[in-house]
Amino acid sequence: MQESNEGNTTPLRRIVIALHRTAYRCAYTVLRGYWFVVRPRVTGAVCLLIHDQLVLLIRNTYGRAGWTFPGGMLGWRESPQLGVQREVQEEVGITLTTVQHLGQFTGRQAHRHDTVHVFLASVPNTTVQLDPGEILDARWYPLDALPPLSTYAQRAMQVWQGSFSLDTQN
Repeated sequence: MQESNEGNTTPLRRIVIALHRTAYRCAYTVLRGYWFVVRPRVTGAVCLLIHDQLVLLIRNTYGRAGWTFPGGMLGWRESPQLGVQREVQEEVGITLTTVQHLGQFTGRQAHRHDTVHVFLASVPNTTVQLDPGEILDARWYPLDALPPLSTYAQRAMQVWQGSFSLDTQN
């Protein structure tokens, strides 16, 4: 079940959501300029949230338009585990008590040098509470019928699929 605050809100609330989305897009544009000049090393984390044979995918209100997994950049001195738990809570309203670190990958996007940690978590139901300023859409998809994924979501899936052959008891 997906809960969005947009459909049943007051006109004032819809204006606030639109302003919030605009702020995210503007901030992302400024960050892209910064990234172009500085070319920083950035660490982030994403989480594959699984319920039965479904996985949660999101689309952000800013940046690239593809489907991806909840997650984002880590805060200063924030561990990947705490960062992904924070990001999932902020973006889709799911509190994760246990996550499994599957691995990481590196990449370059928007002039950044990224290290992305990939986590897996099982959730008891499909209820989500979106941050409507940051998340445009969230949907649960069958693992065997995913829509086109963003580049980094494809890489996260490869880490997950590769983890099946690893010893996951640690």
